[in-house]
Amino acid sequence: MANWTINVLDYGVITCPKEALTVGVDVGLMIDLPYLGFLLNDGEHKILVDCGINERFIVDGKAWGNFPAKGGVQYVINALEKHDTRPEDIEMVLYTHLHNDHTGACHLFKNAKHVFQYDEWKDLVDPLPSMKIRGDFDPEVIPTLVKMDCLRIDGDIEIIDGIKMIKTPGHTAGSSIYVVSTEKGDYILTGDTAILRHNIFPKLTETTGIDGKKIKITPAPDNYGPAIPSSLVYNHYEWYKSVYKIQALLKSEDFALCGHELSIFNKQFPA
Repeated sequence: MANWTINVLDYGVITCPKEALTVGVDVGLMIDLPYLGFLLNDGEHKILVDCGINERFIVDGKAWGNFPAKGGVQYVINALEKHDTRPEDIEMVLYTHLHNDHTGACHLFKNAKHVFQYDEWKDLVDPLPSMKIRGDFDPEVIPTLVKMDCLRIDGDIEIIDGIKMIKTPGHTAGSSIYVVSTEKGDYILTGDTAILRHNIFPKLTETTGIDGKKIKITPAPDNYGPAIPSSLVYNHYEWYKSVYKIQALLKSEDFALCGHELSIFNKQFPA
């Protein structure tokens, strides 16, 4: 079995209310939420999970929800350079989903195979009216991806030795997680199925901000059950089933590398 190293990449940040990310908990708490990518390396292959937000979605210093944000294609280039990696070194780009803050630099990776769920592609090219209003998807990536070497998966698959793609709908119809084997066990890249660890570990009492400082957070009341959805869930029935799957796969909270998790910012796993 291959042993991968996972480096968490800094693609920028958006300052937003935590109550949007864990509904009904910590109302009024503003947090710096990172845009993240993940560079996977086994000594032979370099694989990227998600490729950030494009600067065209940051207008006058604000992005989703009109909240202050910074990011863009240059952030992706800079993040890779910190790990002696150029876009042309990436063999595959794996997408947890195709929202605009996860596909923004896809055009950089002309040599790569691009992998995502078929249902994500379907919603990207034919979004619902509500998706258009929110600006969830970036239609400008469609002609780019059409020209790329793309794999549109339907379901679960082992992408390469030590990396499994598992479909986890709920946040979007074709959301996926990636199970990555390392010398210390399997880490799970949850994408936005779990934006924060607090979504799938609702009794957590603190987290670490991107500045390294501790942030107190409120444990969810018992009636919330085993998980806290965000405001960004399209199908709650599917989301809970996906969360149960993630929870069953995890060894502990430390092995959950969530889509915008503060505490993993710029870290390497295993350490």
